[in-house]
Amino acid sequence: MTLTHKDYFKIAFPFIVSTVTQPLLGAVDTAVIGQLGVAELIGGVAIGTVIMNTLYWLFGFFRVSTTGQSAIALGKNDPKEQATSLFRPFILALSVGIIFILLQSLIWQGAQWVIDPEAAVGANAKIYFDIMIFGAPFVLLNYTLIGWLMGQAKAKETLFTQVFGNVLNIVLDIIFVLYFDWGIAGVAYATLIAQISTFAIGAFLVLRTCQFSLFDYLGTASMSKADLKVIVSSNMDLLLRTVCILIFFNMMARVGSQLGADVLAANAILMQVTFIVSYMFDGVANASSVFAGKAVGQKNIGLLKSVIKMNTVWTTGFVVVLTLLTILFKQHIVTLFTELPALVAIYNQMSPWLLVFPLVAGYGLTFYGIFTGTGTTRPVRNSSAVTLLLFLTVQYFMVPVWGNHGLWLGFTLFYVGRFIFLYPYIGLVKGKCCE
Repeated sequence: MTLTHKDYFKIAFPFIVSTVTQPLLGAVDTAVIGQLGVAELIGGVAIGTVIMNTLYWLFGFFRVSTTGQSAIALGKNDPKEQATSLFRPFILALSVGIIFILLQSLIWQGAQWVIDPEAAVGANAKIYFDIMIFGAPFVLLNYTLIGWLMGQAKAKETLFTQVFGNVLNIVLDIIFVLYFDWGIAGVAYATLIAQISTFAIGAFLVLRTCQFSLFDYLGTASMSKADLKVIVSSNMDLLLRTVCILIFFNMMARVGSQLGADVLAANAILMQVTFIVSYMFDGVANASSVFAGKAVGQKNIGLLKSVIKMNTVWTTGFVVVLTLLTILFKQHIVTLFTELPALVAIYNQMSPWLLVFPLVAGYGLTFYGIFTGTGTTRPVRNSSAVTLLLFLTVQYFMVPVWGNHGLWLGFTLFYVGRFIFLYPYIGLVKGKCCE
């Protein structure tokens, strides 16, 4: 089978649209709070978002691994394996979400110690955290539902689920903050309601679109110690990879906070832009993950080679388009978030780093999907560890010399490393189709 651009587009486009709406939530949260004109409020949302994202990204492998296993099961056309690929991560995700709620006090204390924000910023972040923590089970369950739908190539359903929840979040943000004047609490309640609604929609679509009765395979949800060991072992590489990325983002927040509330707030705006660009590439990665997983399930090396080629072509196109868009709208982006002169000035000083971001980040972000879709996770872990070491070294030596520019130099090299240290393992991916 040769993968055509039409085949790829049918899967990639809905994934791109659905994934890019995710960082828009953080961007809208920041933009809506930014209209209130208080840097400490923007910083509070930034810190609160980092804390919650740390929890969610730490277990982001629920979505990634579920997509890969679901795609491989689809390639085998095995209903039992398809059901297993949903039920087992679903049970684990629910358990972890409940644990987050039970340990919320310890989580907050730990996060406060790591990030060490200014008092006013920390107080606002605490308001945000105390509300958002109750959405943890729904977010993690959504990972498994959306991951499973992605693996089953249910692109339209994935698109509807994520866009519905995210649009609801945006609308409630505006109502609760700008009309009801609920401030930080309004942003948090808007997100919580959207997370619960997204779970309900996702569960409904999974049951509605499944080609067989999932209830006939409820027994696959039970796990022996051996089953659990296999699941933990297969996900450990992705967990360690996520830990590396979380350390990276938390260090960005910590160092930015040490440089002052204005720098922290301006960096939050810059980061929101990079998140949007990253998630557009993530849509390409998700499409590649689905096709790569099917190739392994079918033992089809020809399909896998087509996926690698298609991934490269689409990534290159996005690099060009996103770079041009960043150049054209660079001066207009900041005004969507805030008009505070101090923040605008810092943004303008740092904005050149945005121009190079699509090029340095694109290939690493998309090729990652091919590795996870085929279950080739050890290279992902190894490359993430090396790039983290590179970032920590650069920021340690360059921030004292170059300030915030030194921090963003480390940020940029981190994304460069995610491709340079990953791509040499591409031969291992091809070997999956020969096992």
